[in-house]
Amino acid sequence: MKITKKETIVEGQYLRFVKKHFEADSGKAGIWETIERRNIYHGGAVVIVALTRNKELILERNWRAPLESFVIQFPAGLTDRAGESEEEAARRELLEETGYKAERLIPVISVPLCPALTPTRGAHFFAPDVNFSGKEGRDIAEEIEVLRVPVDKLDDFLLNLPPHTELDLRVPGILWILKGQGLI
Repeated sequence: MKITKKETIVEGQYLRFVKKHFEADSGKAGIWETIERRNIYHGGAVVIVALTRNKELILERNWRAPLESFVIQFPAGLTDRAGESEEEAARRELLEETGYKAERLIPVISVPLCPALTPTRGAHFFAPDVNFSGKEGRDIAEEIEVLRVPVDKLDDFLLNLPPHTELDLRVPGILWILKGQGLI
C-alpha cells in the first residue's frame, strides 16, 4: 500500500477529518477515511497504570461521549501541551484525573489506540507506589469515578463490571504485559 494523496475534508478545533487516497499492491486505487488530532505532540496520548503501596490498581470509570456510556480504563490523557514530555504529561494527567501522584514512572509500551481510525498512539507508563495527594481538577468533559481495585481481586472485578459500564480491552492487555515483565 502507498498513500498517494491526503485531503482534509473537515477541520474542527481539535480534530481533522482526512481522506487518504492510496494505491493497493494490486495497483487499484482506494480511499480510507481517517481522523487526526490537531492538538497533540509526540504520539498523542499517555496512559498510566498506577499501583498503590497497598497493591491496588487505580482504574477509572470514565464517561465517554462517543459511546454514550461509562468505560473502565486506566487514567490517561493527551500530550497537548507544547514543550511537555510524555512523562510530564503522564504525571499531570494522573494527578488531575485521580488525585494520585507518581514519584516514579516506568515506560512500558507505546501502542496505536484505534489504528483503523486514527494514527494516535498511547505511551503507557507503570507508576508503582503512587500516593494520594488530593484532587487537582478535571476538564469539564470529564466525568470520572476513581476506582481502587486490589490486584488479587482484579479478575473478578473485570468479569463483573458495574452496570452500564464497558471495558477498554487495553486494560487486560497491558496488565498481561506488566505481569509478564514482573512489574505486578
